[in-house]
Amino acid sequence: MSKLSKQDKAEIYHLWHDYQISPAELSQRYRVGKTNINYLLALIGRHGLAILDQPFTAYTSDFKEQALRRIIVEHEPARRVSIDLGLKSSGMLSNWLREYRKNGYNIVNKQRGRPPHDQKRTADQTGKSSAQARERPLTPAELEAENRERIRKKIERLSRPADQEPQAAEIAQAVTQLRRELKVSVTFILDAINANPDLPHLSRSN
Repeated sequence: MSKLSKQDKAEIYHLWHDYQISPAELSQRYRVGKTNINYLLALIGRHGLAILDQPFTAYTSDFKEQALRRIIVEHEPARRVSIDLGLKSSGMLSNWLREYRKNGYNIVNKQRGRPPHDQKRTADQTGKSSAQARERPLTPAELEAENRERIRKKIERLSRPADQEPQAAEIAQAVTQLRRELKVSVTFILDAINANPDLPHLSRSN
């Protein structure tokens, strides 16, 4: 939603709330994905228009770790956690989770500016970076969270900007591909899809 101004976001909410303009129509009008429109509406609905005045926030490591714990350990849907915490982008938690894995399951806040010369490169005797050296196998909870995120991204790519939903055959094909790639059951995939109200699924498709 970075392409939308504060005025755009407030206008979108008023058009939806006061004039019942559908998210699909708003998506087409503002050239923004319907998933992002739905997230914006839910975010303002939860926190009010004041959330649009929130300045840039540099989140602490503890904050990020607690947010990821709610997803990985407590199995809360990432979208619900993101809205509850007032994150302006639905992709922030996904980025944190990816960085969490990349950095050996440690939260690392990126420093602003150029790093000191002696910190530009850190490698062990095998030539691997310190983050790579710390990598370990995923725990079952972490693997489940990772699979759910991959499922979300795969199905989200089937979404269309207008009011068209993907055909059932398209979703069924994507489910089959995911089952082969992730080695998980169809039930697990469908549960992951249906847990996210913004994603199209078989019961809502033609």
